[in-house]
Amino acid sequence: MKKLLVLFITVIIHSFLLAQTDGLKNADRLAILDTISLPFEISEEKRLSKEDILTKKEGFFVTGLPRFEFDPIRGFGVGGNVFFFQNKTKEDPFFYYTPYRYSVNTEFFVFQNGRVKAAINLDVPYVFNSKWRFRADAVFWEDPNAQYWGIGRQSLNRLSFADKSEGQDGPVRQFNRVNAYEDNLKIAVPGNGGRMQTDNHFNQFIQREKLFNLLGERVEMGGKLRLMFGYEMLFTAFEDYTGRIAETAFLPNGTEVEAIQRETLVNRQKKDGTWDRFNLAGFEDRFQFTSMLAGAIIYDTRDLEPDPSKGIFLQYSHEYSAPWLGSQFNFNKFMLQGQFIHTFHRWKNDRNRLTFAGLAAFGHIFGPRINFIEMWDLSSQAEAGGILVLGGGRSVRGFREARFLAPTVGLVNLEMRARLHDFNAFNQHFALGLTPFYDFGTVWEGIRDVQVNNFRGAPGIGGRIAWNQSTVLRLDYAQSREGGQFFFGFGHIF
Repeated sequence: MKKLLVLFITVIIHSFLLAQTDGLKNADRLAILDTISLPFEISEEKRLSKEDILTKKEGFFVTGLPRFEFDPIRGFGVGGNVFFFQNKTKEDPFFYYTPYRYSVNTEFFVFQNGRVKAAINLDVPYVFNSKWRFRADAVFWEDPNAQYWGIGRQSLNRLSFADKSEGQDGPVRQFNRVNAYEDNLKIAVPGNGGRMQTDNHFNQFIQREKLFNLLGERVEMGGKLRLMFGYEMLFTAFEDYTGRIAETAFLPNGTEVEAIQRETLVNRQKKDGTWDRFNLAGFEDRFQFTSMLAGAIIYDTRDLEPDPSKGIFLQYSHEYSAPWLGSQFNFNKFMLQGQFIHTFHRWKNDRNRLTFAGLAAFGHIFGPRINFIEMWDLSSQAEAGGILVLGGGRSVRGFREARFLAPTVGLVNLEMRARLHDFNAFNQHFALGLTPFYDFGTVWEGIRDVQVNNFRGAPGIGGRIAWNQSTVLRLDYAQSREGGQFFFGFGHIF
């Protein structure tokens, strides 16, 4: 993955040496800005920055890349994203106030372990030059190694398991590193009837998901206030590994053997009353239907949604599922989120900058019958898929995905985004940067249990490539007490 990034940057820099910068010829855009007439008022706070106006690409264009990844859970993966954008021309008044007039994002990815994801997302701000915005999403997902590390405050504890290097009934041992913990799970021990058993999939299950989402939004207060409402259809099915033949199992001496998976953590907690205590349901091998109404109120003064340089973002979002909607579940889920973006310093004629970006989010889910997989995200309506918690590439990046999980979740992300160099090549605009960051968060079993302690955090550093402003390529490395992880994807995590 690092070699791919180096090759990509090398090609861009080489093409830069062969191409001439054409940003200056767009300087007349600033003059046009003084004469444009908007169909309704939009606050000057929502106007793009000077450097973004001068470098914004006109008309229809396509961005995207093939992606080659390595995931410590799923092995090597291959796929790609293709983004379609329509910006219209500099004569369009919304050219100066929105990142695009419409965008379509398509994604397909398959991993070595069989994980598959296909998605298409449509976003149309100011549709038909009105105050309305329209979004639609369709996502298909199958993951043979979805992660389950337990539910509740106890998930904050260190990883522990019987030390199988000392036999089937070895003493319980705490593991400082997740890789050592997982190596211990793969050790095979004798079971009933002399057949070997293992715990390779102790923290895993099989997940299948189909999601369809329609969302409408109306802006007020000069575009700073956004009122959102929509409908979501979610079909989910899950399978447990208990009793199956594990793909990988080893004797303590390293010899690979065939072994049966012993009881998984998800199966254990379903039977011991943990799921009943949290009103969790939905772990079925046939598809279960979750029908949801969604809404949000947002105050947003950011200047460019995909890569802002200033502004604040405040959001309250709510999802509601009930049998009268045709749902097999009955629950409420809400999230409070705040973001603060501030540029401390600009240089090179305002083209380079040092920007602080911070996010704080708080989420809670409750109800008599909760689809357990809904506990995996913080339900942001501002983007498809929400904020996956707590761990993984879009929350606390130094820990495995879903490492800390409970009905109530708190998350903080702090980033210092440095844009260090920009250039034009092949009629495309690129900007390169570095982003040191620190993520931390915690979970509680309910709102009444909230206390400010036992946070889990991890520092890291990332590289960024902004492509025609609307596409941001992200490569992050984070290091926690349990190990390090690389992530490569599109877009800032917030």
